[in-house]
Amino acid sequence: MLFLQFVKRNILLYFRDRASVFFSLLATLIVVALMIAFLGEGAIDSTLYTLGVGQVDERSHAMSLVIIWTISGIVVVNAVSVSMMLVGRMVTDVEGGRFSAFMVAPVRRFVYVIGYVTASVLVAFMMCLLTLLIGEGYVTFSVGVDLEWKMLGEIVCVLLAILFSSASFVFLCAVSVRTASAYAGLNTVVSSLIGFLAGIYVPFGALPKLLQQCIRFVPAFQGASAFRQILMEREIEWFGCAAEYKEGYADYMGLVIKYGGEEASLWAKVAYMISAGVFFIVIATMILQKKKEE
Repeated sequence: MLFLQFVKRNILLYFRDRASVFFSLLATLIVVALMIAFLGEGAIDSTLYTLGVGQVDERSHAMSLVIIWTISGIVVVNAVSVSMMLVGRMVTDVEGGRFSAFMVAPVRRFVYVIGYVTASVLVAFMMCLLTLLIGEGYVTFSVGVDLEWKMLGEIVCVLLAILFSSASFVFLCAVSVRTASAYAGLNTVVSSLIGFLAGIYVPFGALPKLLQQCIRFVPAFQGASAFRQILMEREIEWFGCAAEYKEGYADYMGLVIKYGGEEASLWAKVAYMISAGVFFIVIATMILQKKKEE
């Protein structure tokens, strides 16, 4: 009961700031619009050059691929940015002295860790799902390609895994700082780098080889790759070009992740993200325990 009350408290505090909620959604829509407006035509032409074989409606399907690729990346960015906002409540609690009261209460530290993370996952789930629905609605009405409902279960599983790993990582960052100003600076750095370090704004194949080797192990990249694998594979299969061109395109755009020549499956990516989230939570709990002893 205490755990549920703590989660409810964090969620209500987030939605109390309506301006923050509104601008977080507005920022997402602006980024999507800018990427489609300035990068869309070039990306569509590149897709047609790689996969096109003169079939009817090729351009609409190429546009669908570009939009889905963009939306998938934005969802992962949202997972991190919304988590930063929710978990930032803990830093505010520390500065206000409330967190010290939590720490001396006869409650396991793990309850507070999971409470902040759970609130972050629930709110970010709503925001990211709304982003997906907006993106899918745009694809359906402007391009005429709709989402198969059988994908919904896979999408929810991947989304929860992304949110769990993102919230856990953000919480680990939050317990390492002591002031709201330091956390705001950390938020700026993470928000600026996540899109590039996770291969979200730039195709995986366009990145330097060294960076490609590194970001394969970033949970956010695993999440973006899993989303794109689910949502883009059917569209890629629609094209009538040779299989090697489709495989090359999927590899270049980051739909597949290979380790030692072996391609990681969708559920391997999900398991990796969950394992990373558990690891971050364990480290964060250890740091909190050390702070209590101090």
